[in-house]
Amino acid sequence: MADESDGISEAFEGQLRVAVTAASRVGEIIARQREEAARRAQAESQQQARELASRFAAERQSARAQLSGVYRTDWWERATPEQIGTTLATARAWGNEDPEAVRAEAHMRDELRTRYGLDFAQAGGDPQAVQAAVDAELLRRQSETERQRGTGEEAEAALLMREADRADRQTESADQRAENAPEGSDERTQAREEAQLHERTAATARPEAGPKYDSPERRENDANQLKAKGIDKEAVAAKMSADAGNAKPAAEAIKGAPTSATRAKSARSAAARLQRSELGR
Repeated sequence: MADESDGISEAFEGQLRVAVTAASRVGEIIARQREEAARRAQAESQQQARELASRFAAERQSARAQLSGVYRTDWWERATPEQIGTTLATARAWGNEDPEAVRAEAHMRDELRTRYGLDFAQAGGDPQAVQAAVDAELLRRQSETERQRGTGEEAEAALLMREADRADRQTESADQRAENAPEGSDERTQAREEAQLHERTAATARPEAGPKYDSPERRENDANQLKAKGIDKEAVAAKMSADAGNAKPAAEAIKGAPTSATRAKSARSAAARLQRSELGR
């Protein structure tokens, strides 16, 4: 491509002009959105401002990793116009905050001029095609951000579900100790109090995790893992049903629920106990 008379084919050149022009607009839009988000967070509370700053720091590191490729010859030899535009937009988006982004953008300008005879400041491109590229890139970035946030929420939910499962097992153990202790003894009273404490822990953790944790994808993955361990299909189905039932709002989860040892036992199905024994929990 670089050896042709005009540096690139006509089709490639047209796509590249559109991508580069769109990149400039996308980068500016993202930078403004980030600044506005920071101002809103600061106005809300210092805690929100700190959390947002932490997230932006992680995004900046990810941007640096993306931009590092522009210094490699093989990256340019394989890059499509869309990839060049996306990377250039990232450099523009962080240019006001990160010197590395400024350096990467300057390098890309040089490469575009040397390889393709393209002036970044006057790239041109069909206006309708440029606007379509801007819309598509902004949508892609929004979807990626939501996906990353969703992954973090799922991990948090999984931790909460494991905490709830552990509290369930501790409740069951305490209930058993209470049943075996003499009636009216301090040992029985202490065991009952311990069971109630663990029940409250589970009642707090599971409803909070449920809406994020209880997804079809998560249940399918769990079911496949259990089947791979040789667990009976009916037990697996019962476990998935129990998971779906557990992952509901707290008001529904506790409505009409029995108390003490009866509640603890009814909340833990045979399928759940089977899974724990098979997984060594």
